[in-house]
Amino acid sequence: MSASATSQEALAASLQQTLSPNAQERKQAEQYLSSIEQTAHFVVPLLQLVSNQASGDNVRFAAALYFKNFVKRRWPQSEDAEDTLSADDRQAVKREIVSLMITVPKRLQLQIGEAVSIIADNDFPEQWPELISTLVGKLSATDYHVNNGILQTAHTVFREWRSAFRSDRLYTKINYVLGQFTDAYMQVFVTTDRLIDQHAGDAAALGVLLHSLMLLCQIYYDLNCQDLPPFFEDNMGAFMDTFHKYLVYDNAVVASSDDDVAGDLEEVKASICEILELYAQRYEEEFTQLPRFVDTVWKMLTTLGIAAKYDTVVSRAMAFLCTVVRNPRYRSMFAANETLTLICERIVIPNTAMPVADEELFEDDPLQFVRRDVEGSEAGSRRAAAAALVGALLDQFSAETTHVISAYIQRDLARYAADPAANWRDKDVALFLVTSVAVVASVHSLGATRVNSLVDVADFFNTQIVQHLRDVGSDAAAPVLKADAIKYVVTFRSQLPREVLVQALPMLAAHLAHSDAVVASYAAIAVERLLVLKRDGLLLFAPADVEPLAQPMLAHIFAVLDRADSPQRLAENEYLMKAVMRIVLAARTNILPLAPAALAKLAAILAEVAKNPSNPRFSHFLFEALAALARFSCAADSNAIAQFEATLFPIFQSILQDDVLEFMPYLFQILAQLLSVHHAAGGLPDAYVSLLPPLLQPTLWSAQANIPALVRLLQSYLQIGAAQLASTGQLQPILGVFQRLIASRANDHHGFALLLAITQFTPPDALAQFLKPILTLCLTRLQSSRTAKFTRSFVHYAASVLCIGAHEATGVTVFFDAMDAIQPGLLATLLGNVLIEAMPTVIGRVERKAVVVGFSLMVVSARFQSAPAYVPLTAPVLKQLADMLMDTTVTETKAVAEKSTVDGSSTAVAAASAVATDEDLDSLEIETSGYQASYAKLATLGEIKIDPCPHIVDAANGLSQILRPARAQLAAAIQQLPSEEQHFITTALSS
Repeated sequence: MSASATSQEALAASLQQTLSPNAQERKQAEQYLSSIEQTAHFVVPLLQLVSNQASGDNVRFAAALYFKNFVKRRWPQSEDAEDTLSADDRQAVKREIVSLMITVPKRLQLQIGEAVSIIADNDFPEQWPELISTLVGKLSATDYHVNNGILQTAHTVFREWRSAFRSDRLYTKINYVLGQFTDAYMQVFVTTDRLIDQHAGDAAALGVLLHSLMLLCQIYYDLNCQDLPPFFEDNMGAFMDTFHKYLVYDNAVVASSDDDVAGDLEEVKASICEILELYAQRYEEEFTQLPRFVDTVWKMLTTLGIAAKYDTVVSRAMAFLCTVVRNPRYRSMFAANETLTLICERIVIPNTAMPVADEELFEDDPLQFVRRDVEGSEAGSRRAAAAALVGALLDQFSAETTHVISAYIQRDLARYAADPAANWRDKDVALFLVTSVAVVASVHSLGATRVNSLVDVADFFNTQIVQHLRDVGSDAAAPVLKADAIKYVVTFRSQLPREVLVQALPMLAAHLAHSDAVVASYAAIAVERLLVLKRDGLLLFAPADVEPLAQPMLAHIFAVLDRADSPQRLAENEYLMKAVMRIVLAARTNILPLAPAALAKLAAILAEVAKNPSNPRFSHFLFEALAALARFSCAADSNAIAQFEATLFPIFQSILQDDVLEFMPYLFQILAQLLSVHHAAGGLPDAYVSLLPPLLQPTLWSAQANIPALVRLLQSYLQIGAAQLASTGQLQPILGVFQRLIASRANDHHGFALLLAITQFTPPDALAQFLKPILTLCLTRLQSSRTAKFTRSFVHYAASVLCIGAHEATGVTVFFDAMDAIQPGLLATLLGNVLIEAMPTVIGRVERKAVVVGFSLMVVSARFQSAPAYVPLTAPVLKQLADMLMDTTVTETKAVAEKSTVDGSSTAVAAASAVATDEDLDSLEIETSGYQASYAKLATLGEIKIDPCPHIVDAANGLSQILRPARAQLAAAIQQLPSEEQHFITTALSS
């Protein structure tokens, strides 16, 4: 298709179709857009569609969203990925995008702004030097609608600095901006302040101007977040006077009429408090105005109401006070008992009650309530800010703060005891305050790691918490208290004695059946967290402890899930499915008696959610649960594999037929796991043999998310039946897949992962005929498109071939023969120009061992030592091997180096089972084990372990074993080594 064919009309129609409620129509539109985005100049009409007011709001928004995702996928450039976006298209985008940001509505600005941020992160300032001058040149003295678009664009570019690590490139970028932007910024800042005064009675003008001031404050923070620039230090007095002015500014004309939504003035004040916190943290010596702001913020906090529109101002103001309180330099400002009492009475306590909006959310959208709490999106809430302020006071005044807060806790508990039905909110506040005053330090994975020694958390559990957990039916009028009680156990799980947790677990398990979704979800979270908890390196609840609770827990969860009336409702609660996964993992092989029923339930859930996948996290935990169930059931009874295959294969077939793209990577991984169970039988089952040809079809491999999972599945095929595949001529199509993968910079490491399995598991005589074409493909890629990743992978692969049949040096002979068949003497050139230099770049313990062993075998071989072209290379090879062994700093794994979630390119031992170890699963955190929206590696599956020299314990041992018999013939080369390497090799030979 030509560029001109990609018309706005065709794009608009397809984008409109992506909004269709019909899944098939959406899929067709997405496939069409995916195909045409590969064409040149696709992005130009897409941007024109965003700017075209006649297109309709929905189409313009869909175009903006698609453009943002297009930029995410296609704009970043790296050595290890092909650049599929032309230079002309890149320039066209940069030429138009600033003007677009200025003219489109705010809803579209947010989408385009993210794209600007990605482009600037990659291109600015080197490939986009005109960005700042363009922004400055478009600033207007009169049109603040235009200015707001420019300021929003500038903030979009600069805000990435807030979370960036310090680097020379970052500081170069910031200084580049400061040099071109600050004068214009100051002028707009001063003018905006003046115009606000002039239009004090004009609500419409003030709305625009205050929004400008808010953006100016955001940019002020951006430009100061890494260091205090001289420009801002020199002008700090003027800026701070203006900030103080608007911190106390009040104007009925701009007062927000909606108590639930922050107005422009509230956003300005919140942004100013954010700046004050930054300066108090980072620039306290220069920030001489701090005491004045402490007094102002204190007074502001005591006068602001409880309306939700003030929430952000209040939380950021308290964050500023937190920073000041934690600084010992200002301790005297808060040391008096009266001051501490006033802070708690007037600032902390008024902000600890559950907001009405949260009570409504608890009832109306329970899962959103849970997610906000669990995933930390409540971090900016009043409650969170109040808890943080209590923590800051504890840092400086532990006993005094504990005493003051304890008085309020006792007051609220007494009120609750007097009338539990009417005063349940008082106990909710009391429980919140207990957590605030008790937790000194915490991490997500463990809960509280250090507690206030003046608070007995175990005694409080027995006197105030357990009463809400004994009876599932209690607190019917106040389920919030049940949620609070469960959260208490989760928070203090690492501090509560084992006997308390043993008492709590059955009660928590019973609450999995609670009718309130928040309570059931918190119970699932609590069960999951307790089952992964360790003491002294051992799980607190062993499989035998879990076994009697596993059946009722699973029954409760499945009963809740059974109540869902649609695939979307079924998949909405990922916490329940994560608990299922953890129960199976914790029960280990004790799950076997429950496996048939659990498999039937999980399979039914899979069949239902496959109709319309809507929650990636639920799906991931579902497949993890299936993988764990298959793993432990088949470990306990190898005959269980038949039931898994009979139950899952029809569902898998439907997923493949219906082209459920989201589930295919999981499906291939589960197949790999099930196939691995047949290892003991020796040979590929017929069902898998018939499945192989469809798995090799290019359409499956065109989806990037499928590639790691398909490679992992082919590795299992090779592990089980490489000889069978070779004898039936099915190795050639697999090598065709390898050829496709190594042609891509993005996927070449997956190609080598597959190639290593082919080399490891295929009989040497069957492999020999393919080695020449394999090496030819690799050498062609090295010559035409070499990258550091590809070179590293090729060095490791060459070493792995050299390790084949180490005792007979079979691999050395095969490798030399193949290289000489391509071109006599080519190996010497390759060694001298590429391989020797790249040897130290190989990463990973087993990978580096393979390199040391493989190249040691090569260098002592008669083929090497008898050829004049190779002899001079002996010393350089030995030097690199010595340097690799002396370098103890290389601990990074290959998977980390390649940022890949593929099965890994060959770590550990070929004979090992292809599963994660029990120790890995004990503390498995899905969020950190490779979970992504596009491809998620099943942590319970593990890797195909490939070690080409498993008989050698470590690299140093291998070097000594191999070089020692050839000591005499290597003597001259050893003498040529630098003293440190010479000493290392000599010591190794004599050890």
